[in-house]
Amino acid sequence: MASAYAESSPLISSDGVKAAVSEFARGFNHSYYLPLHLAILKGDWESTEAFLDNDPRALTAKVTVHGRTALHVAAVGAQWNLVEKLVEYMPANMLTELDFMGCTCLHYVAMGESVNAVKALVAKNPSVTQVTDFKGFTPLIYSLTSTRHRDMVWYLLMNTTDERPGCPFSGPSASQLVALLTASGFHDITMHLLQRYPDLATISDSNGSIILNVLSKLPSHFPSGNTYTNNFDYKLAPVELELSPNQPYCGNITWNAFQYCFGSSMKRVRDAKLRHLSAVRLTEFVFSQASAMNDYQFYESFVSADIIFNATSSGIVEILRICFQFFPDLVWTHIPNEGYVIQIAIKNRQEKVIRLLSKMPIICKLLVLAIDESNNTTSHLAARFSSNNKSTLGAAFQVERELQWFQEVEKLDHPLHKDVKNSDGKTAREVFIEEHKQLVEEGNNWVKDRSNACMLVATLIATITFAAAITVPGGNNQDKGIPIFLLQKKFDLFIVSDVIAFFYSMGSLLMFLPKSNGPKTQKGFANILTFRLKLGLYFLLFALVATTIAFTAALSMLLEKRFKFSIISISIFACIPIIYATGLRYPNLRRIKLL
Repeated sequence: MASAYAESSPLISSDGVKAAVSEFARGFNHSYYLPLHLAILKGDWESTEAFLDNDPRALTAKVTVHGRTALHVAAVGAQWNLVEKLVEYMPANMLTELDFMGCTCLHYVAMGESVNAVKALVAKNPSVTQVTDFKGFTPLIYSLTSTRHRDMVWYLLMNTTDERPGCPFSGPSASQLVALLTASGFHDITMHLLQRYPDLATISDSNGSIILNVLSKLPSHFPSGNTYTNNFDYKLAPVELELSPNQPYCGNITWNAFQYCFGSSMKRVRDAKLRHLSAVRLTEFVFSQASAMNDYQFYESFVSADIIFNATSSGIVEILRICFQFFPDLVWTHIPNEGYVIQIAIKNRQEKVIRLLSKMPIICKLLVLAIDESNNTTSHLAARFSSNNKSTLGAAFQVERELQWFQEVEKLDHPLHKDVKNSDGKTAREVFIEEHKQLVEEGNNWVKDRSNACMLVATLIATITFAAAITVPGGNNQDKGIPIFLLQKKFDLFIVSDVIAFFYSMGSLLMFLPKSNGPKTQKGFANILTFRLKLGLYFLLFALVATTIAFTAALSMLLEKRFKFSIISISIFACIPIIYATGLRYPNLRRIKLL
């Protein structure tokens, strides 16, 4: 049998597979089994059952040239209902049968999302989870290489043991299992596995710790790699780190109410928080296990320079904080052509990492003073511009951001370094000016385009509000020229909102009026952004909101006699764009503070 061959020869080449298929195909009756094959792929149980009743041997026979049984075919075709039905008739020993690709039926089922089909196979033959393919991989590894279905991984992990022939948690495939499990983001499942088999926490290769190496490339799996961690829903989400696969999840009353109203979106928030906290916990466990080895040479290679570089350049402060907590000397790690941790953080604009290092003031000052092989100071590194750091807000705001960053790093650096020239004979400020020339030019064009568009809107608002002030709702008294609705409170709201909209739109126009020459320096750009562009955008926002309020008040005055609740209905509709507009994230860049 193929399964017996796999135990004696766990590895087989692709040429060997082709040879086995070719030899089997010579005597294979393709036309006979074709109706059965097609019926299974279509999910047609009646035709499948009729064929098997007519020929019971077909249940255990190889019905394809790849040596697959009917159960294999159903699994490959993702016909999970047929898998469950065929298992009832299939002998238990046949569930461990391998096809010519080296896979059991469970290997294929594990790549899907039907946990019920897996449960049916395991109930029939519990040892099926231990069978490996020709490369020594169990179905558990297959579940991590395809859809990465959480419930599927949990179930297979709980029903797979570290026994021969695979020895998935201590054998040759253990490193790949750990890497795949960590990359999948199921860090709570990884923690569960490491608590059962602590030696997996310190498994490593030529690149150092396998788990840390994978985690250092996944910034989104940590709180520091996400901006929404300060949101109310994220803070409210309850997380049980000790939750087992068979334990039902129960949140608090408030959270359950939110989840009932918003459904899957709130579940994604909770899952993200669970992943973040589990990643931190996993990192702590790995470092604690490594520190228990009490071997400096071991953990020096265990936490490789690549891991330090990846975590620093991606801004994963959690890995760095825990790393320096267990191995303080690693803060002095120097990476060729990149520098120390603080130099890498500066080049990649990772202010969170610099804040972490600033909690070690003496070490931070010593690292900042380092000069590289090209005589570049820390300020020189901050002066460089990288296209990877471009802001999504536009070139003009990027100039301000770059200037803020350079000024803050200058404060960290020694004052004497301002006059230090690198191997190209340039000071840090000269490098900054030269490298940002193109960005300043792009910023000029960007400001001009945005200003023209905003001026058009501001002009329209000013024109409309001016006309509305002259031709007020309801008209004027022909004898005295006084507005008919003058004594109504709604008229007060209308006229005040109209005046505010007019003056703010005029103020916005003044801010957006083009100068004869745009700024040619980075400092000039910062002034424009602070005092003209940002102020103009906010003036325009206020004018839009005030115009909407004025229109609502005017319309309610005209319709109140015919529609009694006009003010309520109109106000509800008017609130929608106002709330959206006031919630917009207008360019209001936070001032960078590294200390």
